[in-house]
Amino acid sequence: MNINNKKYTREDILRRNNPSALYGARRIVIADGRARGHRMIEVKTSGGLRAMISEDRCLDIIDLEYKGVNLAFLSKNGIVNSSIANPENNSFAKYWQGGFLATCGLRNTGGACEVDDELFPIHGHIGQTQAEATNIYVDESVIAIIGIIRETSLFGHNLEMVRTITIPSDGAKITVKDVIHNLAPEDEAVFLLYHINFGFPFLNEDLELQFPKGAVRGRTEYAQSVITEHTKITAPIDGAQEVVFFHTPDEGKSDVQVQLVNKLLGVRAAISYDRERLPVLAQWKCMRSGDYALGIEPGTSFIRGRKDELAHGYDIKIPGFGELSFGFTLEVDSLWKN
Repeated sequence: MNINNKKYTREDILRRNNPSALYGARRIVIADGRARGHRMIEVKTSGGLRAMISEDRCLDIIDLEYKGVNLAFLSKNGIVNSSIANPENNSFAKYWQGGFLATCGLRNTGGACEVDDELFPIHGHIGQTQAEATNIYVDESVIAIIGIIRETSLFGHNLEMVRTITIPSDGAKITVKDVIHNLAPEDEAVFLLYHINFGFPFLNEDLELQFPKGAVRGRTEYAQSVITEHTKITAPIDGAQEVVFFHTPDEGKSDVQVQLVNKLLGVRAAISYDRERLPVLAQWKCMRSGDYALGIEPGTSFIRGRKDELAHGYDIKIPGFGELSFGFTLEVDSLWKN
């Protein structure tokens, strides 16, 4: 493995230190507050990456830092145990913790709605669902976390998402791969949104956003009126409105990449994904004091909610006993090379 630009074998490392001092993954349980009992997996690499991954919330990434710089947005709610957060009582704003990755779906993204007498809460159920059969593998090359998250209903849907997170033990790269299985005989419309949230200090006035070339439009009239400032990051503003923009990259390669560069901190982050699988790229910009966040959100829909999406011809469906794969990659590096 590579440590400070020098190659070391496993034997070299064992001669010098316990490898877990350099890289690894371990389970922890939070002991107090509204997060009491929340199961987490703490990951660190010799490349300077540290992450907290939630077993109780879909194997989502809660905390993320690179060489001591925090990258993630954590809402004022803090970490909330999923057992006390009921998504069906319209209390989304009271329990949503944010975190670096908040997965939304699998049967709704966007606002709450009702379809065929079934209530679909804001951004669906999957992000509040505990993972099961989670396995952790660590060696000098890779840290891998694999788990199953299920969304099911008696007499109804039967969806199983197998999530695999891989991180090089000596690097600062995270690959998330989700394979969604439809375990029922009926076709099922599925929705997925990777709500990737950046926060202070990586998010500050020095952050530069680099989106792929293409069209941009605002989600609302107000967002459209400030569209020329969609890449501008300001200091926090009391009472500022949140805005959402949709990006449509020019035709060409299916690979899409969004880069975020903070020259003051010397940190660059890049999110890459396949737009054939995730055709809609949303940008959530919230410069509001206390809720200061930036979301880069590849997904399958325009987050209008299941009812409106289906009315507009939404056609991403998994056939009975079929499967679909989704995912993205995050790479972080330093602008200041040794």
